[in-house]
Amino acid sequence: MSHYKPRIVLSRCLNIEPVRYNGGIVNDEFSKKLLDYVEYITVCPEVDIGMPVPRPSVLLYKKDNQIRMIEPNSMKDYTEEIINYSENFLKSVGDVDGFLLKAKSPSCGVKDAKLYQENLKGLINGKSSGLFAQKAMDHYSYLPVEDEGRLNDYWIRRDFLTKIFSYARLRYLKDNYKEINDLLKFHQEHKYLLMLYDSNALKKMGNILANWKKYGLDETMNQYVSLFYSALSKRSNLNKHLNVIQHIYGHFSDKISQSEKKHLLRMIDKFTNNRLQLEGLLEYIKSFIYRFNDNYLKSQAYLNPFPEELM
Repeated sequence: MSHYKPRIVLSRCLNIEPVRYNGGIVNDEFSKKLLDYVEYITVCPEVDIGMPVPRPSVLLYKKDNQIRMIEPNSMKDYTEEIINYSENFLKSVGDVDGFLLKAKSPSCGVKDAKLYQENLKGLINGKSSGLFAQKAMDHYSYLPVEDEGRLNDYWIRRDFLTKIFSYARLRYLKDNYKEINDLLKFHQEHKYLLMLYDSNALKKMGNILANWKKYGLDETMNQYVSLFYSALSKRSNLNKHLNVIQHIYGHFSDKISQSEKKHLLRMIDKFTNNRLQLEGLLEYIKSFIYRFNDNYLKSQAYLNPFPEELM
């Protein structure tokens, strides 16, 4: 499985430049490792609209059902400037595969920025996304928009990596396809990954490909791309993974011994009860795929969705 470099929008303070409000930089181990595997476009909305480094901190507050950004010492309101910047940035950035932003930031936080009452004295019960992050989620509703804090969660991090690398492969296909076989090969390689996220979309995609002559190659590609984004905009979960694993197991279940079957079932039970990580279970499954030289399963993006060094 080829891993083309995803294009992501990255908060500039994450290992890139000391542009935080206090003049600091965030040293985050995961996002630092990720830099070697992606193309990144940096963003710092506060600095990009002309705020200095260091600078007085700003906060979010709710007024008339609108979330606004203010610098509480001078009472300068930055809402319109940040929103206008965000909209212009997102219109001009082009094709990207995801966003990795700064946690808890009033511009870039993802569902974890503090939200104050209108009088700026008390917190509202509940968190908000930063103004830029919210615009990114609105503009790219199908892309993963995460911050480095949320990526400490195993499943969120795994989903994020799976999606940005899958979108990078899709982007490469869009830019380079020449015939229907290019699309058919891509679809075959992503069958179980699509099953993981949205089995109904997988069926629709199969129908479109089966009738591609009716639509023509380019329109088939357009419809396929739209459904691919729609499918991967959903979340995976443990039960969805179990469903895919059962389908994969069906390819070689009649070729392995009873003791191997029992051991695999024990491993699946451990995975179900959070006593075994998914990677450990998949490595055992891969051993059968290689033993029986199953080229169809070897090609599946589900089993190798992103560079293993990142997990």
